[in-house]
Amino acid sequence: MKRSKPNILPDLEFTRDLPSLVAWAREEEIDMEDKYFKDLTLTSIDFSYLSFRGSVFENCELTDCHFEKADCRDLRFQSCNLSNSDFTDGYFNRCEFNFCKMIGVDFHQAQLENLGFSSSNFQYANFSKAKLKALEISQCDFSYASVSECKLTQLKLDGINFEATSFFKTPLKGLDFTTCQIDGLRVSIEALNGAVVSAYQAAELAKLLGLIVR
Repeated sequence: MKRSKPNILPDLEFTRDLPSLVAWAREEEIDMEDKYFKDLTLTSIDFSYLSFRGSVFENCELTDCHFEKADCRDLRFQSCNLSNSDFTDGYFNRCEFNFCKMIGVDFHQAQLENLGFSSSNFQYANFSKAKLKALEISQCDFSYASVSECKLTQLKLDGINFEATSFFKTPLKGLDFTTCQIDGLRVSIEALNGAVVSAYQAAELAKLLGLIVR
């Protein structure tokens, strides 16, 4: 699997007043592109239906914000806090989330393609009914998250905490969990068909069948 990475220009326009830019983009019906946002602290801002292109968010606090149906392409979020923000029905392509706090975010029915998640916290996140394609996820915490009724294609996992994560009605064929923590994984036996696990993990998953492994 080869993920397409963000296409971001080396020299971006540094922008301090994001709310004014949002209002202007909404009024003029234009994309927000080639911007650099840093050290912003905003809560409950409405970014719904807006389009972001080729931009970087660094060390920003954007909690409880609304990104419903937002169109986001070629973005990098670096050391940001987006906890409890709503990305329902959003579209994300060639984006990266590095060292971010994403607790309780909602990606319900979102389309995520060519994304990189690295060293980020997605505890209690909701990805139900989302489409995930060509994702690289490394050293992230997805404990107690919901990845239910999802379509997963070409996912690469490395060192993920899936403790008590729900994969209800999500086929896991071909997904390699061998470097991941899957204690208390919530999944049906049918969905596990074709998943790649270690011998130890297989013994733990056997408990779903009511087996006692000695």
